[in-house]
Amino acid sequence: MTNIERNHPLYILKQAINGILTQIVFIIIAFTYLNKHIGTFFSALIIATFIILYIVYSVLAWYKTTFYFSENSIFYQKGILNINKREVPIERITTIDTSQGLFERIFNLSNIKVDTENVKAEKSEIKLTLSKEKAMILKQKLLDKDIEKSTEETSEYNLYKLSLKDLILYSIVSNSIFQGIIVIFAIYNYLDDIRDITSFDSLEYINQFKFEGYVIAVLILSAVLISLIISFIKNCIKYSYYTVGVENNKINISHGLISKKNYCFDKDKVKGIHIKQKLIMQLFHVSTIEIESIGYGDEKGERAVLYPFCSNKLRDRIIDDIVPEFNYDGNVNHASKNSYIRFIFMRLLITVIIAGIATYNINYGFISIILVGIALLLGHMEYKNTGIGMSDDLVYLSYKGFRKKQSIVKISSIQTLTMSHNYFQKNKCICNYTINIWGAILGKNITVKNIRNNLFESYVDKL
Repeated sequence: MTNIERNHPLYILKQAINGILTQIVFIIIAFTYLNKHIGTFFSALIIATFIILYIVYSVLAWYKTTFYFSENSIFYQKGILNINKREVPIERITTIDTSQGLFERIFNLSNIKVDTENVKAEKSEIKLTLSKEKAMILKQKLLDKDIEKSTEETSEYNLYKLSLKDLILYSIVSNSIFQGIIVIFAIYNYLDDIRDITSFDSLEYINQFKFEGYVIAVLILSAVLISLIISFIKNCIKYSYYTVGVENNKINISHGLISKKNYCFDKDKVKGIHIKQKLIMQLFHVSTIEIESIGYGDEKGERAVLYPFCSNKLRDRIIDDIVPEFNYDGNVNHASKNSYIRFIFMRLLITVIIAGIATYNINYGFISIILVGIALLLGHMEYKNTGIGMSDDLVYLSYKGFRKKQSIVKISSIQTLTMSHNYFQKNKCICNYTINIWGAILGKNITVKNIRNNLFESYVDKL
């Protein structure tokens, strides 16, 4: 691969199709408008001209996008008028992501995406679409593997797989009832259209029912059931055939039913792990594990999931086997008892005011009193979940209530540790601790609130 290479020629077709589909609504509106003023022939000619110009642009973009290897770097260039050239040292590559959407699977292609330690990069450094075979060779080259070795060859190592049972349980504990409510609301809005098509006045039929207890119960159960179905379908599409394991000091993750994805992380360049638990997941002692890797997670919707659903026992085993360097066994300092009221007071005050206004002005507004109980529970859980600790190599942070997060980060990846407090916190000898890390999954800062302030100097000494 010392010669100049380009994306696979079918990349032109892919870009053209994506561009047309993205603008299909605009194309239809433009054609309809032009057809009324200049006729069908000229309207079709104008639309066809724009499509041809876009295809020509796609061809030029394909031709101008090139890459080639030197001894220790990969050189990448893209752009037609504004040309962007980039040299990426192979040793700085942190993540290699390969994927196959429906188009790629039909034509035996593969997308490959490369991320490095450049935390300022808004997107991945390199994105290519190649034949599946060439993508595998490129991946092996970037990973410093023997490119002559068969891609089917595997070595013995612990491989963790997500089962269908796990997908079902994950869908139950991670779904949101709001998805079902949105679907029911959307169906309700289209009942008039159903009447026009079927001559059945469903709105009139529904209005015959009074919203008594059993009707509300049926609606809630329907929303829950629809939410579960949506959640299960989404998780099956995304996490089917999920496997994770370590080989040659690389963390290999693959998953996907329709769009197949494969991630490869250099273990030495992983800066931390994040354990996430929604409310129901906390009750059943299950969690999701994510990786903090520099440069990965900058793009919208991009999450480096190490394992999407596991019991606490399995979680500990995965950490021991795959990322043992993040097995934190030091002391944890929890929120001070005299700070308990701080987790509750403000959210309780705001909730009581809102519930009072709703009760006074809205029919059945008294139901909003339930929010007061939710506010109390949220504050209590945030107090219970809050903690911070630091060993010689790691810092541990636990925070948030209904969406508990535990972050275990290498001390070497911390840029700053900040202590902050207001007047009332100072009087109680408590403060907020904020660490600034190199990474993108949770942003640059992680803050743990209402911890004893006498820990700061000992923590600073360890940095």
